[in-house]
Amino acid sequence: MTEASWDHVFTLYPYHRVLVDRAEGCHVTDTDGKRYIDLASGQLSAALGHGHPRLTEAAQRQAARAVNLGNRFLSSVAVEACSEIAAVCQEGLDKVVLCSTGSEANELAVRMARAATGHNELVGVRRGYYGATHEMLSMSEFVGSIKGIGTRSPGVHKLPCPDCQRCPVGDEAATCDAGCVAQGARALAEDSTGNIAAFLVEPVLGSGGILPPPPAFFRAVAALCKQYGALLIADEAQTGLGRTGRWMAMEHADVIPDITVLSKTLGAGYPVAAVITSAAVEERCIAAPLANMSSHSLDPFGAAVAAEVVRTIRDEGLVERSVEMGEVLVAGLNDVAADFDFLGQVRGKGLMAGLDVVSPRTGELDPMMSLILEAECLERGLIVGYSALSGVIRMLPPMTIGGDEITQAMGALREAAGYLRDEGIDISRYLPAHEGSMKLAMGFLAQLAG
Repeated sequence: MTEASWDHVFTLYPYHRVLVDRAEGCHVTDTDGKRYIDLASGQLSAALGHGHPRLTEAAQRQAARAVNLGNRFLSSVAVEACSEIAAVCQEGLDKVVLCSTGSEANELAVRMARAATGHNELVGVRRGYYGATHEMLSMSEFVGSIKGIGTRSPGVHKLPCPDCQRCPVGDEAATCDAGCVAQGARALAEDSTGNIAAFLVEPVLGSGGILPPPPAFFRAVAALCKQYGALLIADEAQTGLGRTGRWMAMEHADVIPDITVLSKTLGAGYPVAAVITSAAVEERCIAAPLANMSSHSLDPFGAAVAAEVVRTIRDEGLVERSVEMGEVLVAGLNDVAADFDFLGQVRGKGLMAGLDVVSPRTGELDPMMSLILEAECLERGLIVGYSALSGVIRMLPPMTIGGDEITQAMGALREAAGYLRDEGIDISRYLPAHEGSMKLAMGFLAQLAG
């Protein structure tokens, strides 16, 4: 593709120089024929790998039957998808609505909570990320210094980040009693009106750096929900449907939320999401009344994809496989990290792992070095996820990945880290060729440099 071919692409991100031609399984191939191992599952979504035959066949079948019917009609495949999803959710969560994206699903979950409680204010978690709509960006971190967002929504509060390695209140992980939630509760008592509709939590903070809060954190948040008459919303976009070794990651904490949101994994790369709640919450929403009108709510095409994803994960034993392959991945990461002073702690639950990139001098997270390591990995044929401005490399490979592919990926990571250690850092080596991407990248780099 020539440089002129970029002329009509509006720049929203510093796009890599790599131009992708196709993807299959755990691999991506560019237009020059170079193959990459994808440990990011596309945008953390292609949980079955790229082009899984069962998903491809299901999509082809449904495309020939019905794609979109509108709000007033249910299709048999939509009813089927809701049943498949409810079957793998936690007890009592069996009322399902389908929509397009995680952002849209979180917005709907918030609307449900406001309708069900009659309250308005929202509480998120620092270093959390909930989506790209204005309300969700208002609740999220990592976006406040980017122009174009405007004023954040009012009535939004945040609990301290439950980072057990760098605890905001000095607790030890082994004896954690959720002091961070207690600190947040004191701030809420002073700053909020008490009119709180929902607390939004990620079972593992994804963009925040693959941070799995201790079970005590979720129990304390659930207690706050009862205190305020608020609903607990679990955003399982990255964690749901088996990636952490349980169908829902909230199962690790033995806490059942009032609302669960699924996205990314549910479509395995196709944009479909779900909001799941209880019959009691549904009754309160109907009484409010709450109606949701969306062009693609309960689309038969998205429903067919979602139903097949759930069935495939179950039939191929991918929940259990995530535990097995996750152990291989974490062991490989620890083996590599042990040989480099700028690689720190490895964390993971199932096939969801984070690798800290740190300053050898201070031990603090180094976002710039993390960004450069990601770029050097790409040079070595390895795609990993860079965690916003957190200084953490994210790895959420397809749940279908094999041990040999993980071994190959760890080899590429070791080569990339070795190159940076031995040759030093030359940022020009990684800058995009596309003019708009170059300008945006330079702005981000200036921001990182302080």
